[in-house]
Amino acid sequence: MNIKSKGKNLAKKLLMRHFDYYLQPTIDLKVNGDEIIIKTNQKVISHSYIEIKHRTSGRRLVSKIKSSTAIFKVSELLEMADKGLLDFYFKIMGKLIFYKKRILFIPTNHLFKAIFYEKNLVLNAYKTNYGNLSVKIEDIDFDYTINELKTVDDNKILIEGTFDVLNEDIHNIDKTTIIANHRLESQSNVFDLDFKVDETNKKHYTFKGVIDEIKSSSDNILDLRMDFYLRIYDEDIYYQSLIDLSTFKYFENDEDRFLIKFEKDGKVYSFYATENRHSLALWITTESAWLKSYTIACGRTVYSKTLKKPLNNKMIFFESFFGKSYSGNPKYLYEAMLEMGMDKEYTFVWAYSGKNKDIIPGNPIIVDRFESGDYYKYLALSKYWINNIIFPIHKKRPGNVYLQTWHGTPLKKLGYDITIPGPEVQGRQNFYNESRNWDYLISSNHYSTKIFRRAFKFEKEILEDGYPINDIFFRDNMDFVKTLKSKLGIDEDKKIILYAPTWKDDEQNGSWEHYFNLEIDFERLYKEFSDEYVIILKMHHLVSENLKIDEKMKDFAIDLSSYDDIQELYVLSDILITDYSSVFFDYSHSRKPILFFVPDLNHYIENVRGLYLNMEKELPGPLIKDNDELIEVIKNIDDVSIDYRDKYNEFYNRFCNLCSGDSAKIIIEKIFK
Repeated sequence: MNIKSKGKNLAKKLLMRHFDYYLQPTIDLKVNGDEIIIKTNQKVISHSYIEIKHRTSGRRLVSKIKSSTAIFKVSELLEMADKGLLDFYFKIMGKLIFYKKRILFIPTNHLFKAIFYEKNLVLNAYKTNYGNLSVKIEDIDFDYTINELKTVDDNKILIEGTFDVLNEDIHNIDKTTIIANHRLESQSNVFDLDFKVDETNKKHYTFKGVIDEIKSSSDNILDLRMDFYLRIYDEDIYYQSLIDLSTFKYFENDEDRFLIKFEKDGKVYSFYATENRHSLALWITTESAWLKSYTIACGRTVYSKTLKKPLNNKMIFFESFFGKSYSGNPKYLYEAMLEMGMDKEYTFVWAYSGKNKDIIPGNPIIVDRFESGDYYKYLALSKYWINNIIFPIHKKRPGNVYLQTWHGTPLKKLGYDITIPGPEVQGRQNFYNESRNWDYLISSNHYSTKIFRRAFKFEKEILEDGYPINDIFFRDNMDFVKTLKSKLGIDEDKKIILYAPTWKDDEQNGSWEHYFNLEIDFERLYKEFSDEYVIILKMHHLVSENLKIDEKMKDFAIDLSSYDDIQELYVLSDILITDYSSVFFDYSHSRKPILFFVPDLNHYIENVRGLYLNMEKELPGPLIKDNDELIEVIKNIDDVSIDYRDKYNEFYNRFCNLCSGDSAKIIIEKIFK
């Protein structure tokens, strides 16, 4: 063995001996005069260093760790950068090894605050979106501390504190207020504060006041969020700062950020500290939405504490549609794993909150996403994550492998391709953050691959092997269809129309609750087709709870919105009616007729997200604008199918050609090889 190989082996042994620290390094910071003193929380090997890097300029300072301590001169730090963000790294620099890792944020880091009065500068530690430690250098006009925040006198919020003036241009403070800014509106709420100057120190002030009536220009204030600022006035000039609660309370656990909650006019008012900055904010919401958010916060604490335990390399965690159903690509990957005998080697965990746990074959551990305990514990322990939407965890642990299966070929624009304002634009940062965790992303066709790369800014591996959900179309399903019709109480001789529309971004009723307008005239369809057809309704999961059907049509229009697996309904049905949902991409693998009922086509294209395809030119079925036309098309469905045969074949070759019935197996062998 040569010297170079011996060196690599030695380096590997050293890293393995201290593996936990090098994967998740943490530090404590404090200021002592002109020094920033950094102490490592674990013992380190020789040739270990702390590096501080200015994010914009790239300039950096390095200090060797001696006796678990590294020291930086404040003067050198401020000479390198007098404003901006400083990122912290742990490094090993030896003759035979080089290793560098971002230092993780821990709750005690939020206590770090260094003020330099002569320069009007403050250094504050904060947690990045990915859970790392950074320090922000800011030029400030005044520094403040919140000493009291509590409810008084019928849901008023008392706030007390102090502030010190740093800016020499501020001479005569004559007014102090709290400003509450709406995140999505230009309107602000103003709350006057009483304030008093310290007679022994003319730069030091105390303040006190209440936050009471919240006003909005919008009639519907559900899901409204506001951020709070402390503002001081020197005659006609004002200075303000976002209210930071880092020194007010030690946020050891994520749920500690939920500070004050009360109900008013049937709504929940929740004052909380924001996730990374820990600034004061208000959320007006429903009790159910608040409880969901609080449960997630409690779960994240469980997750963080479980990270101290070793990763289980033989555990796979599955989730589909927020744990509400046993369906989608995760289901078909799981069942393929069972067929391949992987349950003899791996422990399977399923997130499933449905009532009928028996629908999941095998013997998996079943956990509930909407409870804060086992779900988060097993999520932290599992080496492999398989999901088709999003997990409630911002950063996976080192060594974790995340397979994002997604849930359809996109028709409506996604992520950073969306330009029309709406909830999807507001939420795309969450998906961007989530996609940083993905190791693999499944694509059903080359068209999807290009969109995913751009819309999610995803640069890792995309598995362009077709969707596992569509393997079902390449089986002999005759007996399955007969059995399912019997189970659902549908006459074996009846043909089935599946109606599966999308949710629409402009049909929102506050706090992500949605309503839905049924534009199809089921009364007329009932009169025309009840002897020959049954219509099955499968609504999008965001609107299904608000669906209502006339009782007299219960045997003709059957609501199966709660049916877990839409793929089985594809196999069961003879015709699909949809609108702007991407379901037709998967359904087209069946080569059965697809009808697009789109009476609001022009409005939708102009006002809701935007579309990737030209619906008037590229779809495998007719666009139908009213109920008269819909009835005629169904009556003449065979002729319509012939008319669209060439367009359907062209569509199939473009979007369905990757799947031949073994996509699940191909993907499994690539990841678990």
